[in-house]
Amino acid sequence: MASQRLFQQVAEQIVGLIRSGELPPGTRLPAERDLSKKLGVSRPVVREAMIALEISGFVEVKTGTGSYVAAATPRAREISDAGPSAFELLAARRTIEGEIAAAAAVSASSENIAGLDEALAWYRREYLKGEDSFEADRAFHLGVAEATGNSVYVRMVELLWGDMRGQIFSRLGELTKNSNKLRTNMADHEAIRDCIAARDAEAARQAMQNHIANVEAYFLMDAAEDGQPGQTKRITRGR
Repeated sequence: MASQRLFQQVAEQIVGLIRSGELPPGTRLPAERDLSKKLGVSRPVVREAMIALEISGFVEVKTGTGSYVAAATPRAREISDAGPSAFELLAARRTIEGEIAAAAAVSASSENIAGLDEALAWYRREYLKGEDSFEADRAFHLGVAEATGNSVYVRMVELLWGDMRGQIFSRLGELTKNSNKLRTNMADHEAIRDCIAARDAEAARQAMQNHIANVEAYFLMDAAEDGQPGQTKRITRGR
């Protein structure tokens, strides 16, 4: 099942089982890890397949208990287009935005640093209200790209963040939103800003890659969890 839209293929396999009656309405679907082994795909692919099925009305996701076959099977034979894979987007961002952060550390002006501080202040206000602001987050990452002085980098970040408005990415964000995730995002942004201001290109690259790896780790946590992924090291630089 090698494909750019692998999660869509997995979702279609599960729909086939639902339509055949092998998975009747109300059936609790196996855990993601079990489905991953059974279908020979990664857990991120299974998680995205579940979300695609939920968006299309074939599955109901119940926080803390799992995914269930919906009581009424949708008439549509095809699964709705849920947008690009969130985990593929994060993998691309980790590579591309990591290098952009390194370039920003070399080229950033005092005005660029001030712009990052403004975006941080915006995100901090939303964080204190318990909100995960897409626009404030986007403004910070665009600010990093703008600090390179390279308009192509800015366009690349704009394109990546445009794809993040897709249903898969948005739903994963909703399912995994918690206080620790917001705190981690805030701390990660501050670390990236400090590394750029310190003109440390390698640290800026690593800080950005750590940040995106943290987002990925949260996306793989169970929706009911309010913990921290603890998979990446924190890089800081004094202001």
